[in-house]
Amino acid sequence: MNKKKIFKLAKGFRGRAKNCIRIARERVEKALQYSYRDRRNKKRDMRSLWIERINAGTRQHGVNYGNFMHGLMKENIQLNRKVLSEISMHEPCSFKALVDISRSAFPGNKKAELPPRKEGLAILV
Repeated sequence: MNKKKIFKLAKGFRGRAKNCIRIARERVEKALQYSYRDRRNKKRDMRSLWIERINAGTRQHGVNYGNFMHGLMKENIQLNRKVLSEISMHEPCSFKALVDISRSAFPGNKKAELPPRKEGLAILV
């Protein structure tokens, strides 16, 4: 890369990394390595976020994530995790219908009794 391009990419860096060519070249090369790596990591992070959201939604209805996905697969419902997470957040009634379909398709999805919540614990001194 020529000097002009490096300084253009180094715009916004702190200290001598924005105006000293030798340091700017090192910092720009490292920044490009980070951006290449993190474009792939972003995809992994988003998928894990979708799975967490789906799991949270299914647990409210007494089913865990793995059994829910297995039931959807058995019923041949082909919704990806991104769409399922959006449905679980914004359309709870539709998501409950999906949970019910999954539960009927897979016998491991029996209605689990949630443990009673402890409310108003008194603090003993």
